[in-house]
Amino acid sequence: MSNEALTRRLFLQGTGTLAGSTLMRAGIPAFIAVSQAACSAKEEATAFENITNAEAREIIAIAARILPTTDTPGATEAGAVYFFDKALGSFLADTAGPARDMLAAFQSGIAGQFPGAEVFSDLGEADQDKYLKSVEETPFFQGFRFLTIAGVFGMAMHGGNRDDIGWKLVGMDGPPHAWVAPYGYYDAEYAAAQEQQNGE
Repeated sequence: MSNEALTRRLFLQGTGTLAGSTLMRAGIPAFIAVSQAACSAKEEATAFENITNAEAREIIAIAARILPTTDTPGATEAGAVYFFDKALGSFLADTAGPARDMLAAFQSGIAGQFPGAEVFSDLGEADQDKYLKSVEETPFFQGFRFLTIAGVFGMAMHGGNRDDIGWKLVGMDGPPHAWVAPYGYYDAEYAAAQEQQNGE
């Protein structure tokens, strides 16, 4: 197996299937801790710990096209880049190398398609969208998309959702109530049994 294939496989395992693998192994507490640290970092405008300024510039540019700023704020305003920074130093640390390799591979196709440009952030928005469209089925883009969403729609109190930007974008006034009983049909019988047992 080539190094390129191995790198792709590792990154896919760490990001493309993140919801069902790495994140679940790390557990929600780890995810919340990363979100909280990301929130603190963006509030304090601290330097990046696990990515370079050049990498941050590209992450900001890509995330901004996945969830752009329009008449409402997007990934940039939500500080999604800080979530990337913290994640790559904690529960995604084992994919940091493959992620960098795939970012480099992602960037390598730009100069050939867009003369005068070297990296994604050099492109105008229309060309950025065109380029992302050409790679949207790749493990790199799928992982990047997941982390952007996670960096925007996390709990505001734990980071990744500055000023409740994510919730406001979907029309929510406050935190979701998915974890407030009754949770849903799948545990309705359990909740009823507990109430009966407790004499409620």
